[in-house]
Amino acid sequence: MGAAIGPCAFSSLAATREWLRTDMARRFMRAYRKARAWLIATPAAEVAKAEASFFPAIDPGVLTATIATYQTLGNWTPHVEITRPAWEATVDIFLHAGLIKRRHRYEDVIAPPPGTP
Repeated sequence: MGAAIGPCAFSSLAATREWLRTDMARRFMRAYRKARAWLIATPAAEVAKAEASFFPAIDPGVLTATIATYQTLGNWTPHVEITRPAWEATVDIFLHAGLIKRRHRYEDVIAPPPGTP
Protein backbone atom coordinates (compact mmCIF):
# COMPACT_ATOMS: atom_id res chain seq x y z
CA MET A 1 0.00 0.00 0.00
CA GLY A 2 3.02 2.23 -0.06
CA ALA A 3 4.81 4.43 2.44
CA ALA A 4 1.62 6.13 3.71
CA ILE A 5 0.15 2.90 5.10
CA GLY A 6 3.10 0.55 5.30
CA PRO A 7 3.04 -3.23 4.97
CA CYS A 8 -0.36 -4.89 4.95
CA ALA A 9 -1.63 -8.40 4.23
CA PHE A 10 -1.67 -7.79 0.46
CA SER A 11 -1.19 -11.31 -0.87
CA SER A 12 -2.85 -13.44 1.76
CA LEU A 13 -4.68 -16.73 1.67
CA ALA A 14 -7.75 -18.06 3.47
CA ALA A 15 -8.16 -21.66 4.62
CA THR A 16 -9.59 -23.62 7.49
CA ARG A 17 -7.21 -24.59 10.29
CA GLU A 18 -8.13 -28.22 9.61
CA TRP A 19 -6.99 -27.96 5.97
CA LEU A 20 -3.78 -26.25 7.04
CA ARG A 21 -2.78 -29.45 8.84
CA THR A 22 -2.96 -31.57 5.66
CA ASP A 23 -0.24 -32.74 3.28
CA MET A 24 -2.09 -30.91 0.50
CA ALA A 25 -1.69 -27.64 2.41
CA ARG A 26 2.04 -28.23 2.88
CA ARG A 27 2.47 -28.99 -0.84
CA PHE A 28 0.41 -25.93 -1.77
CA MET A 29 2.52 -23.69 0.47
CA ARG A 30 5.77 -25.04 -1.03
CA ALA A 31 4.47 -24.08 -4.48
CA TYR A 32 3.18 -20.72 -3.20
CA ARG A 33 6.55 -19.90 -1.61
CA LYS A 34 8.32 -20.77 -4.88
CA ALA A 35 5.88 -18.61 -6.86
CA ARG A 36 6.41 -15.66 -4.52
CA ALA A 37 10.20 -16.01 -4.81
CA TRP A 38 9.84 -16.16 -8.60
CA LEU A 39 7.67 -12.99 -8.63
CA ILE A 40 10.27 -11.14 -6.60
CA ALA A 41 13.31 -12.26 -8.61
CA THR A 42 11.91 -12.24 -12.17
CA PRO A 43 11.79 -9.14 -14.39
CA ALA A 44 8.28 -7.69 -14.63
CA ALA A 45 8.14 -8.20 -18.42
CA GLU A 46 8.77 -11.93 -17.99
CA VAL A 47 6.13 -12.21 -15.26
CA ALA A 48 3.67 -10.31 -17.46
CA LYS A 49 4.35 -12.65 -20.36
CA ALA A 50 3.69 -15.68 -18.14
CA GLU A 51 0.45 -14.17 -16.82
CA ALA A 52 -0.85 -12.59 -20.04
CA SER A 53 -3.37 -15.36 -20.73
CA PHE A 54 -5.12 -14.54 -17.43
CA PHE A 55 -5.52 -10.89 -18.50
CA PRO A 56 -6.38 -11.01 -22.23
CA ALA A 57 -8.00 -7.56 -22.24
CA ILE A 58 -4.99 -5.85 -20.61
CA ASP A 59 -2.30 -4.29 -22.77
CA PRO A 60 1.01 -6.13 -22.16
CA GLY A 61 2.78 -2.84 -21.40
CA VAL A 62 0.20 -1.94 -18.76
CA LEU A 63 0.45 -5.41 -17.22
CA THR A 64 4.25 -5.15 -17.14
CA ALA A 65 4.13 -1.68 -15.57
CA THR A 66 1.63 -2.83 -12.95
CA ILE A 67 3.72 -5.85 -11.97
CA ALA A 68 6.85 -3.68 -11.82
CA THR A 69 5.04 -1.26 -9.50
CA TYR A 70 3.94 -4.11 -7.23
CA GLN A 71 7.53 -5.39 -7.14
CA THR A 72 8.87 -1.92 -6.33
CA LEU A 73 6.35 -1.47 -3.51
CA GLY A 74 7.38 -4.80 -2.02
CA ASN A 75 3.88 -6.28 -2.24
CA TRP A 76 5.35 -9.77 -2.59
CA THR A 77 7.62 -10.41 0.36
CA PRO A 78 9.89 -13.46 0.67
CA HIS A 79 7.96 -14.57 3.78
CA VAL A 80 4.40 -15.83 3.33
CA GLU A 81 3.09 -15.50 6.86
CA ILE A 82 0.89 -12.54 7.77
CA THR A 83 2.82 -10.57 10.38
CA ARG A 84 1.03 -8.83 13.23
CA PRO A 85 1.91 -5.32 11.90
CA ALA A 86 0.62 -6.25 8.42
CA TRP A 87 -2.57 -7.65 9.97
CA GLU A 88 -3.14 -4.53 12.08
CA ALA A 89 -2.68 -2.27 9.03
CA THR A 90 -5.14 -4.37 7.04
CA VAL A 91 -7.73 -4.23 9.83
CA ASP A 92 -7.26 -0.44 9.97
CA ILE A 93 -7.95 -0.24 6.22
CA PHE A 94 -11.10 -2.39 6.47
CA LEU A 95 -12.37 -0.43 9.50
CA HIS A 96 -11.74 2.90 7.78
CA ALA A 97 -13.58 1.73 4.65
CA GLY A 98 -16.51 0.46 6.74
CA LEU A 99 -16.01 -3.10 5.49
CA ILE A 100 -15.85 -4.45 9.05
CA LYS A 101 -17.40 -3.07 12.25
CA ARG A 102 -14.89 -4.19 14.88
CA ARG A 103 -11.23 -5.06 15.27
CA HIS A 104 -10.67 -8.81 15.03
CA ARG A 105 -7.86 -10.33 17.10
CA TYR A 106 -4.78 -11.56 15.25
CA GLU A 107 -4.77 -14.81 17.26
CA ASP A 108 -8.39 -15.55 16.29
CA VAL A 109 -7.87 -15.08 12.57
CA ILE A 110 -4.24 -15.76 11.63
CA ALA A 111 -2.61 -19.20 11.65
CA PRO A 112 1.00 -19.98 10.76
CA PRO A 113 1.30 -21.29 7.21
CA PRO A 114 2.07 -24.99 6.77
CA GLY A 115 5.78 -25.67 6.76
CA THR A 116 6.60 -22.71 9.01
CA PRO A 117 9.33 -23.65 11.47
